[in-house]
Amino acid sequence: MMNKTKYVERGKASLKALLFLPLALGVHAESPHPQPRIPTGGESGGFNLATCAGCHGIEGDGNAAEGTPSLRGLPSTYLKEQLHAFASGERQNPVMSSIAQALSTEDITLAASHYAQLRPLSRPLEAQDESANDLAIHGRWSENIPPCDDCHGPEGKGVGENFPALNGQPALYLENQLQAFKKGSRPSGPLKLMGNIANKLSDTDIRTLSLYYSGSSPMTGGQP
Repeated sequence: MMNKTKYVERGKASLKALLFLPLALGVHAESPHPQPRIPTGGESGGFNLATCAGCHGIEGDGNAAEGTPSLRGLPSTYLKEQLHAFASGERQNPVMSSIAQALSTEDITLAASHYAQLRPLSRPLEAQDESANDLAIHGRWSENIPPCDDCHGPEGKGVGENFPALNGQPALYLENQLQAFKKGSRPSGPLKLMGNIANKLSDTDIRTLSLYYSGSSPMTGGQP
């Protein structure tokens, strides 16, 4: 987990990436999955791909070692809500808050639309601990904990605009977000579901579910 100094350094690195926008876009154009051109900050305010790529990668794949999420294929509505939450301070993260506050409503729409149309990452899930299957697929109704798959879909591949995919996200990211829901440092989502559920999960439950949906075995910080 990154300390405050490392967050600041990553923020500086993301902002410095603006200086290398032509290079970043050039690499993107040569990728095997070319994507539509996104306006630069000079054309539409504060958004350009280089800013996002500094942490999330050129293709939005995320970074498992840093606990940075994949943005590929996440619902546009969900992404816009999260960017607005970062900007307002409802969702707390030193790097994302400073970036989101520099974005206009149009910038946020452009960013969300771009990542939403990319093919999402997913991988087969194999529980290392049978309790992961129990919680993810069956829930724990004795404690009023519903199955994760009821809202996030089979194998956590996401449902609709408000329930994002969990499948293939870095284990460290998933663990950090469940802890953030418990602490109230990010919004609880529709009907405050996630805050209520996360408060009933033990640290062991959170670690087990995070490993399960990431598709990884030990949380070593490497790519899942």
